[in-house]
Amino acid sequence: MVFALVPFLLLAQSVKPKSPIQFKIKNAGIIVDGTISDWEVEVDFDSKKLDQSSIRGKANPESIQTGIKLRDKHLHGREYFHIQKFPFISLESKSFQSKGKNNFIGVFELQIRDVKREVEIPFTLSQTGKQQKFKGEFVIDRLDFGLGEKSLVLSDEVRIFVEF
Repeated sequence: MVFALVPFLLLAQSVKPKSPIQFKIKNAGIIVDGTISDWEVEVDFDSKKLDQSSIRGKANPESIQTGIKLRDKHLHGREYFHIQKFPFISLESKSFQSKGKNNFIGVFELQIRDVKREVEIPFTLSQTGKQQKFKGEFVIDRLDFGLGEKSLVLSDEVRIFVEF
C-alpha cells in the first residue's frame, strides 16, 4: 500500500504482522472462522499525542482462508471481494480517543471493494520500550460493503479481530 506520511509526524513504523486478521461469521447456524494472512500496517501512534497519531493498513483478500478452498474461491469472486477489480482492503485512521489506561477507540475509514465507511474500533495498546502491540475487535455489516446479498442462512454481521 502506498502510505502518505504527514510531515509533522515522526517516522512511522511499517509492520508486516505475524498474526493474520481473523474473522467470524455465522453460516447456517455454525460459526465460520477465517483469516486474511497477507496484510501490513503503518503505525505512528503516541498515546500522549493522539491528534498527531495515525494507523493505516492494507490487506489482500486473495489470502482469505476459511478451511474450505471452494468457499475461499467463491469469496474471491464478483459476488464478494471481486479481487480482480478490488485487490485490496484498506483502513485509515481519522481520530483516536483515550478510554482509560491502554484503552482507545479509533475512528477509521474502511474501504472494501469501492465502498468506504467509517468504523469505530476499540483497541488496547501494550508497550515495552519502543515496541507497541495493538489488539482490536470490531463488527461490520457485510451488506454495507457489497459483500454478497441478503441471505436466510448467512449472517450480515462479521466480527473482525486484529493484532499487530
